Amino acid sequence: MKHDINDFKYQEQNKPKPVKFKGKVSWWFYGIILGTAILLLPMIIASAFIVPNITALIITLLSLAAVEIFCIPITFHNFVELQSETLLIAFGLIKKQILYEDITALLITNNPTSSLAASLDRIEIKCGSKSEVMIALVDKKI
Repeated sequence: MKHDINDFKYQEQNKPKPVKFKGKVSWWFYGIILGTAILLLPMIIASAFIVPNITALIITLLSLAAVEIFCIPITFHNFVELQSETLLIAFGLIKKQILYEDITALLITNNPTSSLAASLDRIEIKCGSKSEVMIALVDKKI
């Protein structure tokens, strides 16, 4: 049986569209972003103007840039997308895909360990014995 290009176009048109859920960002995460800037700003001013110290200035600027470059994108690019075969997690500059067949459990948790969540109101995704990922959604009851 021969296939022409229209067969593939039909399959692409009937492919289900991904469903996207917005990630939750808690007040304390914004506090980290603002707090870092507020704490480091006096050090930047002091090392640049009051007691000039180029080494301290560079270290302080790099520290501020590292925190802000990592944290600010999380507030804008934070979602979970249900795709046809995988769960896509976007968390700032990080993207992770999990095959549905690898997921063994979904648990509601407040576990504070490091994760792809900017809130303590989390969902833990267990993937067999391989790994676990925690996410936070604006509306996790969907």
